[in-house]
Parts: sequence; C-alpha cells; structure tokens
Amino acid sequence: MMIKQTAAANLALVLVVVGWLLAYYGVVSQLGDPSQSIPHTQLEAARHLSLAAVCFGVVCISAALWLAGFSFPAARVRATVCSALGLLPAIAVILSML
Repeated sequence: MMIKQTAAANLALVLVVVGWLLAYYGVVSQLGDPSQSIPHTQLEAARHLSLAAVCFGVVCISAALWLAGFSFPAARVRATVCSALGLLPAIAVILSML
C-alpha cells in the first residue's frame, strides 16, 4: 500500500522540524567544558547520545526531503516549504563556516 502524496507532504513537514530539533540538541549538548568531577564513562555516554541525536536528525531531514520530492506533484506548497526548511538552515551553516 502506497502512502498518499498529501499525507507524505504532511509527514515531511513534521520530519524536517523534528530532524532539525534533534540535530540542534545533539550539537548544543556537546558545547562547553565538562566538570572535572564527572566520570569519563558518563561523558562518553553523553557523547554517544549526542551523536545518536545528530545522526537520527540527519536521517529525519533526509527522509523529509525525499518525501517532499515524492509529494511535490500533489502538494507543491507544502513540499516547497519542507524543502526550504530542510535546505536553507544547512546552507546557512555552511556559509557561516566560510
């Protein structure tokens, strides 16, 4: 059974927002210097959680962009908004590093 293109556009909008929130959490949770009293194993566990959040966020954003392309013929506006939400922040981050 195939997913309807309009439902795919709605799912893409949800996935792109969730993906950016997860990616943001994963990056921001690693900022700053940890306390010297925190055990190394706890720091390593936090690093793994942050890496998992970033990876899952990127997968969500990629899936959202694929769904936006799939749903474009039926829901042009939602697919375009999803593409903009998925690509514009990434372009801004890349340009800020130059």
